[in-house]
Amino acid sequence: MKKFITGIISAAIIFSNAPNVLAINNEIYSSDKEALSAVLEQTSDNDIEDFINENLDVKLQDMSILVTLTANQNYEQIEEAVSKAVDDGLTAIEIKEAIYQSAPYCGYTRAIKAMDAADKALISLEIELSSKSRITSTDETRYNDGLKTQRKLFGSQIGTITDDMSESQKLQTIYLSGICFGDFYNRTGLDLNTREFLTFCTIAANGNCLGQLNGHTNGNIGVGHSTDMLRAAVLLNEEYNGKNKTLDAMAVINTVSNS
Repeated sequence: MKKFITGIISAAIIFSNAPNVLAINNEIYSSDKEALSAVLEQTSDNDIEDFINENLDVKLQDMSILVTLTANQNYEQIEEAVSKAVDDGLTAIEIKEAIYQSAPYCGYTRAIKAMDAADKALISLEIELSSKSRITSTDETRYNDGLKTQRKLFGSQIGTITDDMSESQKLQTIYLSGICFGDFYNRTGLDLNTREFLTFCTIAANGNCLGQLNGHTNGNIGVGHSTDMLRAAVLLNEEYNGKNKTLDAMAVINTVSNS
């Protein structure tokens, strides 16, 4: 299986005599989408499924699917995804918090519609919905709380508001730290590492956000997630994201992991 994933990230592809096994030149790693596409086309569904299961636990698989469906506005598939998540042991809180986490990255309207579909699915399964607030920050603390979380994920280079900033820059800084991180990352119900993983999955599902995806690939690596874990999530969600988004995300992971 290691040969399989190494093959995915390599530009030099040489097929061995064994079926479904890829051998590569270990000195050459590529973010070239044509090379990646060729590898995926030559890899069996069983090998891909095995790789996903080896690198991503079932609960994270289920949550990654929920945020991917949300970003792609596939609301009609939420009920089935929620049912599977419940069968796999996820709680209503984990399911709802996963969808909440996607909101600042794919849009509140999409998240609200997905949440409505999830609530209907949970009610149909006779699972109680908690109305308890999971927000931990206040209007007074949200910016500083969010900044602290940002720095935990991305390092001390995340700056604060300075006097020489324009008013628009100040507002952008306040909203980014206060909303994305103060309001969402600091909610209870999911840990920080899981939230960073789900942010990556949401951005990958958006498509055309390569800079943001690059940043959150680094964020995931920073909290200890492996690049294979991220590749597994991308491969898992190819059926919802399509080929182009999948190849873009794989190329970004390769670029970051080889930098």
